Amino acid sequence: MIVQFHGITFDAPVGWEDITDDLPLGSPPTLAKASDAGGALQFSIAKYRSGEKPSANFDVLRSFVTVFCRNNFIDVERIFATEFGDVMCVGVSSRTADQTLSAWYLSNGNDFAFVTYLAEGDEYDLIDEELGETREIISSISFG
Repeated sequence: MIVQFHGITFDAPVGWEDITDDLPLGSPPTLAKASDAGGALQFSIAKYRSGEKPSANFDVLRSFVTVFCRNNFIDVERIFATEFGDVMCVGVSSRTADQTLSAWYLSNGNDFAFVTYLAEGDEYDLIDEELGETREIISSISFG
């Protein structure tokens, strides 16, 4: 189902719900699946409004991910980059014994989104299924 969500548009698989209102005031826009692994997908979105255009490229996004990795002790060897239509995406995934984290920086050159998925626990089959659905969401993001 195509949804508009805080300035972006994407295809949300069945079962994913906006839980932002259930979180503490000031929390970023957040989606979670009603059941399964209990992971959450959070969004920070910056839309170009005025002034000098940022003209982001893969190098800019890669530098953002590198800083994120260093700040969160994630191996920078796992950084990947791809493009979905006019949206560039650079991301990273990390798994420890009790936590799965994926993070993506996306941009169309002017607008930005930073999206993270975090699941805790060792229900790896369920987490992997959820993570696959989050990748579907990421690959369908557009800045509308």
